[in-house]
Amino acid sequence: MAKLGNVVQFNNNNNKNPYSVVRTFLMRKGQDSINTKKTYERHIRDFFRTMRNKELEDLIESDLIFSKEQIESYQVALKEQCKGTTVNNAITAIKECYEKLEDNGFEVSSKWFKLDRYDGHDKESYDTLTHEEVLAIIELVSKTRKGREKSLLVRLAYATAFRKESLLTMKWNQIVKIDEQWYVKVMGKGNKLSHKKLSDDLYNELMNFKEESEGREKVFQLTEKTVQKMMKMI
Repeated sequence: MAKLGNVVQFNNNNNKNPYSVVRTFLMRKGQDSINTKKTYERHIRDFFRTMRNKELEDLIESDLIFSKEQIESYQVALKEQCKGTTVNNAITAIKECYEKLEDNGFEVSSKWFKLDRYDGHDKESYDTLTHEEVLAIIELVSKTRKGREKSLLVRLAYATAFRKESLLTMKWNQIVKIDEQWYVKVMGKGNKLSHKKLSDDLYNELMNFKEESEGREKVFQLTEKTVQKMMKMI
């Protein structure tokens, strides 16, 4: 009961605190599925980091206000980095969060996020594959020329859902540490930044690869033609 009492007190704060609503929204998602909670939180955090350069915990009510044009610009910029399904999922997560904020009296509208959806089919998609299928692809490409580099490209694509163009132009200085966690950041259209978390294992593998890159600025030296051949082989 003490824990329940703390939650009630948390939600009874007379000050309108966006994070309290978002936190409860995510906690409720987590009661149905931890994976869904993590995915929704990642999409919502990425949105406010990009649009307000703020963490969820630091938001104030005015940070929630956007024009329809700003939301559409965010969607378009995100598509420059991610496949259509990922963008659709991100907009859905943010829209549902705004529905909850709207229900709690904030001067916002979930209709801002009622956008045309992208076609979910994408030949460059990895995150619709099972983990076992991705491992099989990594093993397959690792046996080809520049196998280690190709394997890392596939792993990073699977972990971040960034588009091929964003990954092939990525530089080492785009791997950054935020609050003791490593992220990769990519700049899309409209100078919109997106951050994706790296696992410790993937980060360490990237750093090992960097030591062998002989001071090159870009992470990957693979050409567009080489990647297209790899995709056809897969």
